Amino acid sequence: MIKLSRAGWNNVIIFGVMGFILLINATHDNVFTDKSKDASDDSLFGSQAVILTLELNQQVVIERIGKTWRATPAVISGQALEQMMLSWQQLTALPYTPAKNIDPQLALPVSIAFAGQEETVKLHLNVQTDQLLIYHLQRKRWYIVPMQMYDQLIPTAIFG
Repeated sequence: MIKLSRAGWNNVIIFGVMGFILLINATHDNVFTDKSKDASDDSLFGSQAVILTLELNQQVVIERIGKTWRATPAVISGQALEQMMLSWQQLTALPYTPAKNIDPQLALPVSIAFAGQEETVKLHLNVQTDQLLIYHLQRKRWYIVPMQMYDQLIPTAIFG
């Protein structure tokens, strides 16, 4: 057994505490951050974002009422409205650079308010022949989604 003086034991304790602090600092990012929010998350709004209101073309406003949704005017309701909002909540898109200029006059403006965010997210949806382009005004960035998503995001009942 090693015999240490009082000063020796103090040094052992000091180095032990310093080692523990270094261990905590080295693993802090792994323990206290959510790795599901890393760069592989291609969700347009983030997987944890909660939509409070969605406004389409300044004509239809959809708002969260508890765990359900209400459209004003009531052009869509029930299961169709739930499915539409689930599609918006889970919307994933890939960054995209359009080959040509897109006419902003032909875009469908969408405004989305999220819980915990002061600024409303503004998007422009541009329908192309085989794809749906989404322009995120705050990020000044284009995204692309398959054309099949358009019918899920904007059901025909909304403007039909």
